[in-house]
Amino acid sequence: MPGGIALYLLLAITAFSIVALALFHSHLKLKISYKRIENNDIITLAASAFFGIIKYKAELPFLDFVKKMDNFAVRFRLRLKSGKEIQDEIRFKRIESLDELLSSLDDMMSYYRLNKKAIKYLAKKAQIRDFCVYSAFGFDDAYITGVMYGILYTVIVNFLAFIKAHIDLYIKAIDLKPVFNKEVFHIMLNCIIDIKIGHIITALRMFIKTSRGSEIDGTTYSRTYENNYGKY
Repeated sequence: MPGGIALYLLLAITAFSIVALALFHSHLKLKISYKRIENNDIITLAASAFFGIIKYKAELPFLDFVKKMDNFAVRFRLRLKSGKEIQDEIRFKRIESLDELLSSLDDMMSYYRLNKKAIKYLAKKAQIRDFCVYSAFGFDDAYITGVMYGILYTVIVNFLAFIKAHIDLYIKAIDLKPVFNKEVFHIMLNCIIDIKIGHIITALRMFIKTSRGSEIDGTTYSRTYENNYGKY
């Protein structure tokens, strides 16, 4: 009988280890698609996880998406080895003025400096695949259209070069089409963000330890962060 119990225990531990390993190595994939034709904006989000077992897809007008994000909050709870429990909430808020934008950028830089290690870890582990931009735009003045084409192309190329220096970025296509002597603006943007669940869990622990002060490694941090996107 004791041998049978030991066998069942060994099988249970083995099964748990396999599940934990599979969870760590499973991927979270987020496909983002944005499309603007004339005055209609549509954003599509499709997420899949755990080898495609869990799937979610939503398609919303962009303004509706912004409104939903304005009321979106993430709550988390963490119990430390000492028995102390940490609870917090990240709430997103829409920016409605230049002052709020500048304040938010300043707070985001402060947050980046505070959590630089965790953010760099996430960026190193994430991939952006099948990135493509298709756009047709134009103005009544052909000269302005030509100038804007050059400026826009330069900005996009340099921005993507900056992103590629920090994240694995695979560009599928960049297609900008100037339309002369006609006022028009169409754009379509697609990409897939891919990251392992295990890396997200590791980064989340790093965020919590840095921003709240964790007894997990015997160090103490007590700085809080608050901006227009929420409170940490």
